[in-house]
Amino acid sequence: MKEETGISWAHFTHNFWLGCDKIASECAHCYIGRDLRKQGRQPWGRLYLTQTYNNPFDFESLAKQNKQYVRVFTCSESDFFHAQADKWRAGAWRVIKNCPHAVWLILTKRPERILRNLPADWPYANVWLGVSTGCKKTLNKMDVLRDVPIHPEAVRFVSAEPLLEDISQEIDLTGFGWLVVGGESGGGVEYLWNPAGDWRAEFSTHGRRTMHLEWAETLRDKVKGAGLSFLFKQITNARPSQSGMSTLIRPPCRTSGRGGHSRRFQRATC
Repeated sequence: MKEETGISWAHFTHNFWLGCDKIASECAHCYIGRDLRKQGRQPWGRLYLTQTYNNPFDFESLAKQNKQYVRVFTCSESDFFHAQADKWRAGAWRVIKNCPHAVWLILTKRPERILRNLPADWPYANVWLGVSTGCKKTLNKMDVLRDVPIHPEAVRFVSAEPLLEDISQEIDLTGFGWLVVGGESGGGVEYLWNPAGDWRAEFSTHGRRTMHLEWAETLRDKVKGAGLSFLFKQITNARPSQSGMSTLIRPPCRTSGRGGHSRRFQRATC
């Protein structure tokens, strides 16, 4: 099956809606701003319902026909748990539930909104919940996600992208099964992030922030030492890259938060 995404850890991306707001240090140079402006849209402060809402049924049909499972990243151009999407989310959950051959990777910067926005029949076996954190001040988002129940065949994951500083000593991987690490991409001048600076002031600046490879390496060692799965996505670069390093490791084949195995997700991820 042809993969249709530039995201190296998924087979497809799907956006039920577009648009977001910057709420953390990691958001400063987010690619959503560049992508939506190219479409003539205002990327921040407003959400747009897409015209491809039902496209996942095509993924489901192809996967079922080929007796495969596919990973689908949503929402790559928004946040699934954004407050402005509350009026649309029930419909998105129905699509997700009815595409059981798609393993949905839902990555959010708003884990505090998850519990009150889950469907009544949660948990779903085909939904992995993830949280973004690339600096010490947002590691508490992992604590929030850790308290959200998931299906025994699902996974909690972390996206440390962009990785802005060394978080390997402070990060607690308890309850998580997979960690993705990457540097920031984007034009302009590359510079080192200042954790003591005004993170909101960065929202109106350009450039990309340096990720030292040693930060990724220490995270890799901690993740692998815990017997979990690690993926290095990209270095800091002007353009997004799928090449990563020679240390790239595939997404997890075991997906149970309790260390179990699932044939469904082995075929989806290996």
